Amino acid sequence: MVASQRLLTGDHWDDWLATECPALLVHGVRSDTLSAGHAQAMTDRRPHTRLVHLPTGHTVHETDPEGFAATVRAFLGDLSSLGDP
Repeated sequence: MVASQRLLTGDHWDDWLATECPALLVHGVRSDTLSAGHAQAMTDRRPHTRLVHLPTGHTVHETDPEGFAATVRAFLGDLSSLGDP
């Protein structure tokens, strides 16, 4: 657990910016882990990233499963509507 926690601390921008595939960033507005400003910076710096804020804490999938599922469903629906050329 301690080793895992250590890996979360640091500069992960290179990993985040390594691809431009569509990404969904779901931010809990009451998160004490990811600030709204940092979430916005992540979105601004990485093309094709959609940022959605939900009125919950950091573990959005746990504290707002319905909102999280609806957000993911909408994102995937938008991707599938792009279809193959």
